[in-house]
Order: sequence, then structure tokens, then C-alpha cells
Amino acid sequence: MNINKSFINSLSFSGKETTYFDDTVKGFGVRVCKSSSSYILMYRNAYGRQKKLTICKTTLMTPTEARDEAKRLLALVVQGKDPEQEKLERRKELTIGELADEFLKFKLPFLKQATRNSYQSAVKKHIKPDLGKIPIKAFRHSDAQRYYNDLLMGKGITTFHPRKEDFRHIGSANTVLVPLRCMFDYARSLGLVDFNPVKELQTFPNPCSYEFFDEAEIRKLGRIINTCNYVNPYYLNVIRLLVMTGCRKKEIENLKWSYIDFKHQLFLFPDTKTGAQDRPFGIAVKELLLQMKDAVQPQSNDEFVFPKSGKGTDVAKNFFQVHVKSKPEFAKKKVHSLRHTFASMAAAIGFPEAIVAKLLGHKQQSMTARYTHVTEDAVQKAADKLSRKIAGLLDIPERCAKPEDVKMFPRGIHLYKIHLVKPEEYPRPMPAQKQRVAG
Repeated sequence: MNINKSFINSLSFSGKETTYFDDTVKGFGVRVCKSSSSYILMYRNAYGRQKKLTICKTTLMTPTEARDEAKRLLALVVQGKDPEQEKLERRKELTIGELADEFLKFKLPFLKQATRNSYQSAVKKHIKPDLGKIPIKAFRHSDAQRYYNDLLMGKGITTFHPRKEDFRHIGSANTVLVPLRCMFDYARSLGLVDFNPVKELQTFPNPCSYEFFDEAEIRKLGRIINTCNYVNPYYLNVIRLLVMTGCRKKEIENLKWSYIDFKHQLFLFPDTKTGAQDRPFGIAVKELLLQMKDAVQPQSNDEFVFPKSGKGTDVAKNFFQVHVKSKPEFAKKKVHSLRHTFASMAAAIGFPEAIVAKLLGHKQQSMTARYTHVTEDAVQKAADKLSRKIAGLLDIPERCAKPEDVKMFPRGIHLYKIHLVKPEEYPRPMPAQKQRVAG
């Protein structure tokens, strides 16, 4: 029987599944079922076992194309291969979604909490929904580039702020790309893929903000801190310590008394963005911390310096949002700008880069840093000079507020929350009540 186009068009279902074989190519035929008809190939593998392989439906290929495909498959059989078994194995290949689950299970215990949250969010919101069903071996470099381009234009990214038409979601796209690249590095290390398709993409660097406070702006910031209607003035020391030490926000908000070595003027951080560090602080910082300790009277050194912030309250961010960014000249300033301010002032005073890096807790990667060695005494003197200068600009009050020094606040706000009272909301003094005269 010669399987051609006219024969295919004449086929109809006779009530039971029927197979018609071709006279030209042995094992090549057409299977007619109730719902459709398909090209098939019958062959015996290297072990003599008979196999039946479905090539495709008759609507997808012409008889000539299907016959050529059958010849190609039979050539593989002659070479000792099993086309039907290879097809089943391709279906069982690891998908990107399965790789993501395996990668997170292996990698998460070794990551810091912030990185862990970023990886989990990227996998849950983007990688698995968008790419989860694609086999890892089928994901090519061009597919990765197209996916990154889609992310740049906002595909799949939920946002709570209005975006301009020409705005590219560079930060979000790069955040998704990092765990995806690491996933394929992990797959390559296990021999699951031959190369990483996510490497060497044409990407855009994250938009960086280099905002900092100059001396005049630090004075303004000091006046804001000293005159604002913050419910608990003690927590304003978070801002003072951030600008006087150059520490990261979480390093100060999660600071414990046990991390502070007053004798040697060191923060003994057990863990930071770059690992455990002993970070020097200046004499003015030491004086402020001692005032705070006298005000708090901690029962043990294991207590948080800022108790509520240790439970996750973002004092610095809330304060900036209400009291700092509301000023037109500070609209672009962020909490991290205080770290830039510390570094910029250190550079302005004339301290070398190596000392500034020590004060900030940076890990120097440049070649020059390998030959530049800084004594601890030089770093401590720099911290003292710098903290004195910034403390003078901030005009820190002599008396340190206590955590229990909570200001009055409008009705309806609860004590267990962090309260930010705007000037227009601050309660007016109650009129003095008339004394009752005993009669």
C-alpha cells in the first residue's frame, strides 16, 4: 500500500482502531483512531523488542515528510539507538521549575536572610510561573535574553507605584536574573546541562543613587531630629548612630549591648553583609551609647539597644518618610544616604580610601588594597575625628531620652505600634480644669 496524500484524505474511522502500513518503508504506517489519525513507525530495538513510535498527526506532516522522518528514525535504530525510549526520557527531563525547587532546597541554608527572601520571591513570582514547565536542556541563551527583555518592560512584575511609559524595570529584572543564573550554575555543576544559558546576556546595571547630606544639610537634619514630634525620642538615636557610624540600617536597628566593646570602641557584629566584623566607632558615638545605656539600664547585655526595632520595626524608614522626605530639599534622600554621608565626609576630611573602607566594613577588592595596610590606631583616630565633627553638626542634646519617655498622641493610636505624629496632628494642651471648692 502506497501511503500518499489522496490515501490520507480517503481515510475514515471504521468503528475500531486500524493501522495501514506502507509498501516502501518497512514499519512505516498510518494509525486511524476515532478522533484522529497519526503516522507511526514499528521497529525492533537492539534487544529484539518490538516498539511502536508515534511520529505525529497526519495534519502536521505530508506523507512524504513523514516517510523521510521514518527513514531517519530507522537509521538511528540501525546504529543501536532506541528512538521511542529517547522520546520518553525527553519527557522525563528536569524542568526549570523542578530545578528551582532542588536549587532552593540545597542553597537556602547557606544564604543570608535578605538574599534568601529575594531568591524565594523571584522563584515564586516569576521563574516558576513563567519558565517552570520548560525542560532545562531546551532553555537556550536566546530564550534567556528574550525573557530578560520582557522583564525589563514590566512583564509579570506587579508594582504599586505608577511608572512612566519609557521606564524600564531594571532593578526587578536583575533581581530575577541572579537566582536564575545561579540555578543553571548549580545544574552545570551536577552535569545536568553543558553550559549556562543565562550567562553573558546583554543586561543593564541597576540604577544607583549617590545622594548624601552635606554639612549644611546635616545641621538641618539635626534640627529636624531635635524638634520633631516623634512619639519616643529615644529611638531618634537610630538616625544619629547611622550618620555618625556609617553602619547599615539593620546593623544599628538589630544592635545588642553585647555587640558593643566600649573599652576598645568596637562594634562586634557576629554577622553583616560581608560576614562577621569588628567595626570601630568614634569617641562621640561612645559617649552617646553610654548615655543611652544609662537611660535604658538594660537587665542583660543580650537585650537590643533599640528593643522595638529588634522585633522588626523599621524606625529609620518611618522617620525618614514622615519627617525628612516631606521636606522638598530632602525628597530624594534615603536612609542609606546616611552611609554615603559618613563616607563622603571622611573623604572630605582627607582620610585615605583604605581607612574609609575599614570604617564602613567594606571588603577591598582592588589590587591597590593588597599592598595597602592600615593600623587599627589610625582607623580609631579617624573614627574619633569623624564622629566628633558629625556630632557637632547634629547638635545632640546632653540628656538622652529613655525608651519609656513616650509623648502624647491623638486618640485611636495604640501604644504597641510605632507612632509618627505629624505637627498638624499633635494634640493641643488641655485647658486647666476648675478646682472644686469644698462647700
